Amino acid sequence: MHVKIHTAAIPDGTTTISNTSAETVRMGFNPSRLEPVDRMKALAAALVSECEMIRDERGPGAREAAIAITQIQGAAMFAVAAATAGL
Repeated sequence: MHVKIHTAAIPDGTTTISNTSAETVRMGFNPSRLEPVDRMKALAAALVSECEMIRDERGPGAREAAIAITQIQGAAMFAVAAATAGL
């Protein structure tokens, strides 16, 4: 899976979503089948994938990347809770 990125610095980029990052945010779990839930989880997984690369290099920033992954996981859960609050 990929997420397309279009910014001033990256006009036509993509980020690959790793299997581990997809599992971290439980991308496969969306019983309500709400599109916002899928989008939020894909965006969170893409950010986790970027952090995984820094963490796995075990160089400067590895600890911070690991902490960020944990916090992204929590943020994704709260975002899904917000999207499904009216159900």
